Amino acid sequence: MVKFLSMFRFLKKFFPFRKRPGIETNRDEPVYEKWIADFTKPNQTHFEIKSEKSYDANAGDPRAPDSLIFSLKKTSCFAWLENPVSRYGDLILEGRISLDSCGGYAATGFIFRMVDESTYYSALVSGKGYFRLDVLRNGAPQTLIGWTEVPGGSALPETGPVFGSVEGLQDNANGVKSFCLTVIAYGSHIVILINSRWAAELHDATISAGRIGFALASYESPGSLVYTAEAFLKELTVESRIAEVEAAYERWSDETAVPVENRLHLAETFAAMGQNAAALVQLKRGWGTSERTDRELLLACRLAFALGLEREAEEYADACISLGTGALRGALAEKARILYTTRRFAELREFGERALEQFSQDAVFDGELLILLGHAYWETGDYEKAAASYDRSFERDGTNGFAAKNAANTWEVLGGKTEALDRYLRGGRAFLTRGNYGDLGTMVPKILSLGAENWEAHALAGKWAFGIEDWAMAKAEFDCSDRLRVYLPVGTESTANHEEPSPEPVASETKTESLDQPVPYLPVGIEGAANHEEPSPDPAVVFLRGLLLLREGKRSEALPFLEKAAAMEPEYPLFRFKVAENRFFLTGDGSDPALRADLDAALTLDGENGWVWNLAAEAALAREDLEGAASSLEKAASLLGEVPAIQVNRAEILARRGSAEEALMLLEAVPGEDPEGIMANCAGNILVREGRFEEAGARYVRALVSSPGNVQYLANRASCLVALSRFGEADEMLTQAHQAGPNPVILELIAYVAAQKGEYRRAETACKAALEIDSNHAPALLTLCGIYAARFRWEEASEILRRLDTLSLDAAAVTRREELRSRLDEALNRRITCASCGRSWQVPRSPPPVKPIRLFAMPPDDLPAGSCPSCGKTWCIGCAKESVDDSGRFRCPECGRSLKLIDQGLKKLINDWAEREIIP
Repeated sequence: MVKFLSMFRFLKKFFPFRKRPGIETNRDEPVYEKWIADFTKPNQTHFEIKSEKSYDANAGDPRAPDSLIFSLKKTSCFAWLENPVSRYGDLILEGRISLDSCGGYAATGFIFRMVDESTYYSALVSGKGYFRLDVLRNGAPQTLIGWTEVPGGSALPETGPVFGSVEGLQDNANGVKSFCLTVIAYGSHIVILINSRWAAELHDATISAGRIGFALASYESPGSLVYTAEAFLKELTVESRIAEVEAAYERWSDETAVPVENRLHLAETFAAMGQNAAALVQLKRGWGTSERTDRELLLACRLAFALGLEREAEEYADACISLGTGALRGALAEKARILYTTRRFAELREFGERALEQFSQDAVFDGELLILLGHAYWETGDYEKAAASYDRSFERDGTNGFAAKNAANTWEVLGGKTEALDRYLRGGRAFLTRGNYGDLGTMVPKILSLGAENWEAHALAGKWAFGIEDWAMAKAEFDCSDRLRVYLPVGTESTANHEEPSPEPVASETKTESLDQPVPYLPVGIEGAANHEEPSPDPAVVFLRGLLLLREGKRSEALPFLEKAAAMEPEYPLFRFKVAENRFFLTGDGSDPALRADLDAALTLDGENGWVWNLAAEAALAREDLEGAASSLEKAASLLGEVPAIQVNRAEILARRGSAEEALMLLEAVPGEDPEGIMANCAGNILVREGRFEEAGARYVRALVSSPGNVQYLANRASCLVALSRFGEADEMLTQAHQAGPNPVILELIAYVAAQKGEYRRAETACKAALEIDSNHAPALLTLCGIYAARFRWEEASEILRRLDTLSLDAAAVTRREELRSRLDEALNRRITCASCGRSWQVPRSPPPVKPIRLFAMPPDDLPAGSCPSCGKTWCIGCAKESVDDSGRFRCPECGRSLKLIDQGLKKLINDWAEREIIP
């Protein structure tokens, strides 16, 4: 079995090494010697042994006094210790190594022929029992041998090395693996031995000579230990004398010295890498010393066929079939492909029918063979049998969209348009489930042509358009699908009468909000029932409609769609997660019971999704639950590793705990660690909260270098410039952001900046544009209200305030709303105060005339009694009761003059009371 893992995603993390005083180096001429390292004397090991930020290195440590110990502190990291003393061309490099993966996944081995840190070979053995060989030339990586099972299996037996005895690759009590790794480099020939067993050979002339080094890589780590991986180099021997190297190479070039099983493993690796010729060579060399097995013959057949050697491939297939063993089904399928490729359709019909009679229990085998048999029927003009064969193939293997596509084409030739559309839809769903948008796209024109009045056809076309990021087409097709579904004529049948499982969604390795990336998988969904006037909506379409609204910045309008999709598919975790995520970004309220319920549901359904835990941490941060945030974040980190999103939230927790400087240090990423700029952006946010706007601006600029068109970073940089009163620069930045992705946040900022510059008409236009996207966008409503107030458009400002009163606002928005309300009250009203008790009344500054009324009842004490024409003071009824004359008129307690309701505002107060309490 062959496994592959991309190691070179870590090769950007190089570690420069300074030359240690006292080590003489010769970097020009190759050395011809036999050298045995002595790690009990650190100064004589020839290695540059020193610790760096990402690793520790030492020799003579009490844990292993006879070893060179190399310990990594970071995961997703590849590093080495260099021997700068000698430069070797041809060599035998052999070492006895122990590897502790520290509960994760790691690999160790050698680098050789190293010219500099961007050009070298590396040979590694992993703790899981696989090895690989790679070359890096001028920083460009190339895999020469992908992960391949070590000779003898992953639990290698004890064997002896070339230069002495050594343990096999076996676990000790602590899970440490020990093995002997040998590299023979002779000219362009490279041979790999593990525990003196031949593991691989190849020719590569990329690098002719260079230095050696001890390498260690950490791919995965539980994150709970000091080190992510440790390697112990216990013995090291270098032989570079030409005669010795040549003799070793000749010995291991002898075909009799190599078990055929080892060559088969290497051939399978080469085949998986697409190196078909090299794989076939390994098989043929192995056959020189042993009989051909069915497994080898089947692989040779496939390799020869891929190389265009049909006659040779057929010979291998026939030989495999004649053995009649476990690989028979595969050999029959390969034989059928060869017959089809060589256009021997009559033979293919006879062969396929006979094979199906003999083997009819394997769904995948039957499906493949039935397709080829259908091709044979098609080519010989038997279209009805071809259609039946394709249909049977899809029935046997419903994941193979090509079978349904071929059936649709055939039914269309036969004139069965209804049958053709049904097959196109089924095949399209199969392609969609597998994320095969290319082949689905070739079917979309046919689907829309045959299904112009079919709501499922438009729904499928919309999903395809969404997958290829054609947002306009997706929206148009979803709209059309919904119209046709709602108004489906009675008796029109839906094709969605089948049941399809909803597989688990693929987790996204992006940060929480990831609208700019296509959804990796969506369930096909419920697509209605036959003979129904209005079939049930497709939950996937409902969900995607919500995502389209999110792309337009319409979070409030998107939420009902996301909630409806989650209600229709309550067991589908992606739907619940997106509802929680959108609710959180919409309100920012981590205490929202609905948000917490959706998060709990998502965690219950998909507790191994690190991004759900990351969102839970963000929600806890929003409600200032720092302990809860830290706990959720640790769970997220255990699932995702120390990705930038995790580092950002770690920094937020530190900053909220008052350790802003420590948070900023955590966010200081080395080149390549923050490819999307989110760590730099977070640092800017923290600095803004600290009031350090100049420093924050520099961090936002750094974030924009990583993601030049990121709308959020542009907006943050612009906000920072606004805080520094640099409105012109902010305006330019916001214009860039608006062009990149218009949304209410950007438009509201444009409006604010325009208002600060006195461009009120432009500010008003920007606010209205924001509200067209999201009619309840509170910041835009608040800014628009301020603009109306600045232009004395009091009625329009009052209407905005009434709209704001109906919304659920955060604390900052409530403060702004009340400030605007006070401003409007001051502009539109004045206060009149009782001269005695201080009771006051708010009345309009310019009230309309009030018609005279005659009162036959006493108003309450808190209403005004009137104003004195002489002194001008106003009195309330409660205070003026003590100064009533014989006729029952109120008099001024100071002047004695009769009080009169001279002020129209006071009259209106009395009139409003009378209309409310007395007049029917």
